[in-house]
Order: sequence, then C-alpha cells, then structure tokens
Amino acid sequence: MTMLSNRRMSSNAAAPPSAPRRPRRWIVAVVSVIGVLVVLGVVGEVVLRGIIDDRIAAAEADLPDGVTVERDDTLALVQLATGRATLRAEVSPAALTDMARSAADLPDLEVTPQSGNLVAQVPLSIAGSEQNVDVLLSVAAENGRAVLRAESVEFAGISLPLATLADQLGNDQLDQLVEGVAFPEDETDVTISSAVATEKGLELGAEVAIW
Repeated sequence: MTMLSNRRMSSNAAAPPSAPRRPRRWIVAVVSVIGVLVVLGVVGEVVLRGIIDDRIAAAEADLPDGVTVERDDTLALVQLATGRATLRAEVSPAALTDMARSAADLPDLEVTPQSGNLVAQVPLSIAGSEQNVDVLLSVAAENGRAVLRAESVEFAGISLPLATLADQLGNDQLDQLVEGVAFPEDETDVTISSAVATEKGLELGAEVAIW
C-alpha cells in the first residue's frame, strides 16, 4: 500500500516549469560591437569624402576652363588606404579646341565630337585655295597625361595618313598634331589613367594624391 501510494503521488506531482533561456552575453556583445563599427564606418566615410572633395576641388582649380571633375564611386576608406583619390573628368570640345590651337599654333582649328570620335576641322591651303579638312584624332593616356594625336585626314572623299599630307605640304603645325598634343599642358597634381572620346568631348579617369 505504501509503495502504491508513493507512485500515485509521484505521477500526480506537476513538473516544475523550466526557466526561460537567457540570450548568451557574447552574442549581445558581438552585435553591439558590429553596430558601433558600422556607425563609425559611416561617419568616417562621410568625413573622408569631404576631405577628398576638398582635395579634388583644389586640383581642379589648376586645370583649364571647360574641365569638370568629380569623385568616382570608390569608397573613401579605400582611397584613403591607397593615398590617392580616384576621380572622373570631362573635357569639353571648347577646352580641347583651345588646347589644340595653342599647341599646334592653328588659330582656326576646331575640335568636335562625331560618332564617338574626336575630329579636328582644320583650314589648309591646298593647291592655292583654302580648304577645310577633317582630321581624325586618337586619344590615349600616356605617362600620366591624355594625348590627342592626329591619325588621318579626310579630304575630297579620300582618307590619307596625316603624316603624309604634312610632309607633302611642309606644314609644321600638322606635324605637331601628328606628334600629339598632351593634356593637361602644364604641371598638375592630376594623373590621367584612362581617356575615352565621347559625344560630349573627352572622358578621363584620373587620380590625385590626397595628402
């Protein structure tokens, strides 16, 4: 009887409720640290962008009129790690015209974008008459600068290497276009890394030292 009664009492006794599990402290600590790092990263990115923008503005002041410069999409923290700000620059046809006129001493030269290429319209004296010819320009980044170089000339439906025409005419100004016109002409902190002709003129990839 006693054993049976004890069994009944044991089966009828309710099991004590289990205590709710508390979140582990290390998880809370990790989440808190990550949150702080994210906030610091965002604040640091904003501050560094301001510093980089100021540096780019200072470099832009040394460039000719008609050149617009802006920071590219690279993270400011990455640019800080390399010590160089990466940027994009656009050179207008008017700025390219001024540069080519000055370098080649051709005051009537005109640079225009055509079908994704750059064309210099040049008045030349051919066979005793003044003729406008279209000179196709190539563009490349060389030694930290963008270089415009005359490749061929279109005249009367005929395409000729400009070097050949320059030799035949004995024209030193055309020779200068064949050798190439560098941009920027003067010393600057901006280093050109890429150059592409566009419908708006010339698009450059460039770098400038942050410090």
